[in-house]
Amino acid sequence: MRIWTFKIGAILICVLVLIAIFAPLIAPHDPNEYNLALKFAGPHSGFWFGHDADGRDILSRIIYGARISFGIGVLVVGISLLIGCALGLIAGYSGGWVDQFFLFVSDVFLAFPSFLFALAVAAFLEPSIVSVIFILSLKGWVTYARLVRAQTLTLKHREFILAGKAIGVSRWRIYFRHLMPNMIGPVLVNASFGMAGVIMIESALSFLGVGVPVNTPSWGAMIDQGTQYLLIAPHMSIFPGIFIMLIVLGFNFLGDGLRDKLAPRGK
Repeated sequence: MRIWTFKIGAILICVLVLIAIFAPLIAPHDPNEYNLALKFAGPHSGFWFGHDADGRDILSRIIYGARISFGIGVLVVGISLLIGCALGLIAGYSGGWVDQFFLFVSDVFLAFPSFLFALAVAAFLEPSIVSVIFILSLKGWVTYARLVRAQTLTLKHREFILAGKAIGVSRWRIYFRHLMPNMIGPVLVNASFGMAGVIMIESALSFLGVGVPVNTPSWGAMIDQGTQYLLIAPHMSIFPGIFIMLIVLGFNFLGDGLRDKLAPRGK
């Protein structure tokens, strides 16, 4: 069963990535083209997902919205991964007061729920893609850093690490040639689940109006607009919600599959 969930997750993510990359070629219409004569119109020929309150094509906006979700997700996870891995390696390998200080700082960040933390910081910034990336990266590094620190504490007493230290191998070489390759599995699994979490929080911030700018095609913002017209145009919220569900489901399935493939002893 888990093999099938991994395949389903991989297929979903690949399809959505291709949609995001080739959005200008796939989108049937301009996502920002207004047609007030067709506002609130349901699905019909040539406009398979209908129109929003301004007469814009919902399918085209969803296709371009995939770029926003994937772009923010990749950048946030990438930044968090780099910062978290570096800090986790240094803290776990150094030990002593460095490790204690790292634990104190990370515990402070972990004391705040991720969404509430993002919402509180977003209240002081103007809605923009850069702001969303900054907000989500500000706390996103903590989980990667704690994971890498735990792995480093386990690995640094292994024979191959002690042998490297004995022959004078530099600390940075031990970090990136001996420690990181042996913890890449758990890090990739965490990154897959992290992508799903980032996309969910970005959609929630956009839904509340503190995420991406108003005119930017965003699935969360589209759901927000649709909630005002649920009784007369439910399609405005249903279709963006389906795509958020699919992308989160895909990354969660992918993470489950990677966990089983990269950690066979956990089967």
